[in-house]
Amino acid sequence: MKNYIHPKMEIAVIFLVSILGIFFISFYHYLNSDNDLYKLAFIIILTFGIICSFLMPICIAPDEVEHFVRSEITSDGILAPNYENGSYVTIQSTLDLIKNSKHTRSTKFDDINYSKASIFHTDADTKPINYTHVKYPSAFAQNPFYGYLAQALGMDIAKALNLNAIWLLWLGRICNVILYSVLVSFAVKKTPILKVPMIAFSCIPLAIYQSSSLSIDAFINGLAILMVSYFFYMYKAPNKSLGKKELIVFSIMGLLLGLTKITLFLFMLLILCVPKSRFKEDKYYYLGILSIIVVGVIGVLWIKYYASFAFQNSFRHNYWILKHINNKSQLSYVLSHKFASLIAVLQMFTKYLGSDLYFKSSNLFVNKINSVYLMFIGAIVLLYPIKKVNIKSKIGVFIVLIMIYIGTYITFLFTWTPVGQLNKIIGVQSRYFLPLFTLLPFIFGFNHMEGDKSSIDTWIMGL
Repeated sequence: MKNYIHPKMEIAVIFLVSILGIFFISFYHYLNSDNDLYKLAFIIILTFGIICSFLMPICIAPDEVEHFVRSEITSDGILAPNYENGSYVTIQSTLDLIKNSKHTRSTKFDDINYSKASIFHTDADTKPINYTHVKYPSAFAQNPFYGYLAQALGMDIAKALNLNAIWLLWLGRICNVILYSVLVSFAVKKTPILKVPMIAFSCIPLAIYQSSSLSIDAFINGLAILMVSYFFYMYKAPNKSLGKKELIVFSIMGLLLGLTKITLFLFMLLILCVPKSRFKEDKYYYLGILSIIVVGVIGVLWIKYYASFAFQNSFRHNYWILKHINNKSQLSYVLSHKFASLIAVLQMFTKYLGSDLYFKSSNLFVNKINSVYLMFIGAIVLLYPIKKVNIKSKIGVFIVLIMIYIGTYITFLFTWTPVGQLNKIIGVQSRYFLPLFTLLPFIFGFNHMEGDKSSIDTWIMGL
């Protein structure tokens, strides 16, 4: 309540970001070239991301406690965390940072008490790093190590400089922001189309919020946006110009992305939406199809022989027992209730799409802001000038987007939803769909205006 009575920090932050906003709009006009927009993307994300890194309470982002533990383990050079006697080994300072802001359930899953999860409720900003080994039950062992290298680097810097414990969190977050800003700026530089919408969707509040935490989402979203950019590059490439190099680069990105989240392997299908005429020879198009199969097989092997076991080596195992979650039993239930399951899939868009686009609230003012926000998103998606796109490619990309969207819900139906429950799928959050926004103007854009588009770009950057 005191934040509303004496909002000194809030007013100061609004003043600061307003000044920065004016600066970035001026910087955009100074660049005055599509070829330099990647610089703007980099500096916007970096600046607002670093501010957010300091302002965000301790471990407030989704699952940031567990990401914190995994990042610290990675900072010690341990790429595959060792699960022994129901725990992973980290250091005392990792737990000290959150000890005043968490409650531990019977499932050993940390429930953050957000009213206390701030720098003002811990002494970690005045104490040195405590390297005493302690145990923690979860560490996102199923995630590949490269998603935590940036956070680990930040923590290593804090350790090398012998800083106070809070800098494990802050420098880990800042390096994550740097990673996201670099990936997005490369994406903006690479894409020959839709540069400004790509910047806009990369900078929406939820994207900045996630990149400013210790979450692997900074890597996932950044790489996915880069992969979309590379698809745009291949789509607009001259005829007879694409060969092995482009297929290898795209496949590596698809593999790295898919190993972080199973449904993101479907980004590989974008190869099929590139016109065959863009490839040097027909054989390269068919090699692209082969690369989809190879990457998919590697993904299945990864899940079967590593990720599925590591996934259970956490609080999730007890949580599944407590909530009666079992993928085999759920599959049996779905197969024996085919019609009800089909209806549940068809209802995903009517039930969940609104909340996946924005945060619902009982507050009337917040809902008005949401309406303006959705109008802004809709205007970029529908009205941003784009050269005519082959309708076949539009349909193909739309199918890929739908497959990822539905695939995400189906995955959570089997991994987080109690057996027999079809009316409400548990665990899906709107942050999982952030990279898909960058595909929407390509699919739904119908403004084929020729000529200068600087006016609409100015409005987008200003908003």
